[in-house]
Amino acid sequence: MDTLTGTLLAICVAAVLLLVAYKKGFLTNTGILASFISAVIIAYCGNFWWFAAYMLFPMMAFAATFTKIKKKKAMGLQEGKAGERGHMNILGVGLIPTIVSVVYFIDDGGASPYLTVAFLAAIAVSVADTTSSEIGVFDKDVWMITTLKKTEPGINGGISRLGLVSSAITSLVFAILSYALVFHCLDWRILIVWVCGMVGNLLDSVVGAVWENKGRISKYGNNIVTALSGAVIGFLLCLIVN
Repeated sequence: MDTLTGTLLAICVAAVLLLVAYKKGFLTNTGILASFISAVIIAYCGNFWWFAAYMLFPMMAFAATFTKIKKKKAMGLQEGKAGERGHMNILGVGLIPTIVSVVYFIDDGGASPYLTVAFLAAIAVSVADTTSSEIGVFDKDVWMITTLKKTEPGINGGISRLGLVSSAITSLVFAILSYALVFHCLDWRILIVWVCGMVGNLLDSVVGAVWENKGRISKYGNNIVTALSGAVIGFLLCLIVN
């Protein structure tokens, strides 16, 4: 599939998906705009299959977000007013994958497999983090990652068995599906994507406990830092092991 065809197809698919997201109240108006821009850049600078892999994230994220949304609202732990995401949420999870796609375009495929794994690893971090946060709030047993002392569900830096298990499962599912979409095969590098997702998720909790709770970084900044970490670790692991 050539670049123009892939980009036009991605625009059509993105428009349909974002229309559904708008109708369902999954995204704010600015969130839709930010999502569309990042999706088009990724489709053009990467290819249609990069775009398809990127689209797996919102599908999995919204599934986790709207799981028992009424209970989350009753607990005061929902995203936004009713689970919707805005442009800052999209920036937090989409900035690094978008930048990696631009680097891939500029590099003209010179480091193709490494940058592709870095791209998927960055998204895997967001998948693991979102699932851990959205599902983990239902676990009453939560520990602060830096002290291992009991804490409240939903607090920055809190980890739970339910959150860790759910994030491990969803990041593995994402790793398999996204890798198959982009590489059209399955091999050992799927494990790199999965491991990066889990490591980035734990790092998100550490950053949340150490800096976010003290107001030194926003949750969006935390998302960007940990996604970048996942991308860098994924790139280096792929480079070393290959």
